[in-house]
Amino acid sequence: MKGSLTHKRGAFTLAVLAALAAVLAASSSLAEATSTSTPAHAKLILRKSEFGNVIFASNGNVVYMFGRDKTATSTCYGICAKAWPPVLTKGAPNVGPGLNASLLGTTKRKDGSLQVTYNHHPLYFYSADMHGKIMCQHAVMHGGIWLVLKANGTPSMAKGKHM
Repeated sequence: MKGSLTHKRGAFTLAVLAALAAVLAASSSLAEATSTSTPAHAKLILRKSEFGNVIFASNGNVVYMFGRDKTATSTCYGICAKAWPPVLTKGAPNVGPGLNASLLGTTKRKDGSLQVTYNHHPLYFYSADMHGKIMCQHAVMHGGIWLVLKANGTPSMAKGKHM
């Protein structure tokens, strides 16, 4: 009887662990899907900041340009793109008041997704930014400088806080 009870406990423990693993996998997939969801039509807005009026995405996070991107084609992939996720869209992006729709565009990434551009600059978020805050203006990482953009599409050269 003792051996039977030990076997039942072991089976129960395995069942609980399997269920826990399934729940963790599902919640991890859900979190990943939520954090990487691509809007149908990304929108850029102009907001006041300590660097003047700069471009944010409609989700309230500031967008950055990468100095290493010399054309509208992104050079930020792999570890770079994990730290600096591209601003993606499924369809044509749009802009709010104060921004120039003719400067708006997209570029195709290696995986086929569409990255939003402004004045031919591929746009990125910084993964550690807090909603509504600019944390990495003028930061040098991944082989280039990261800058916020002004309404006319030029980078703000104002010095900011470094990480």
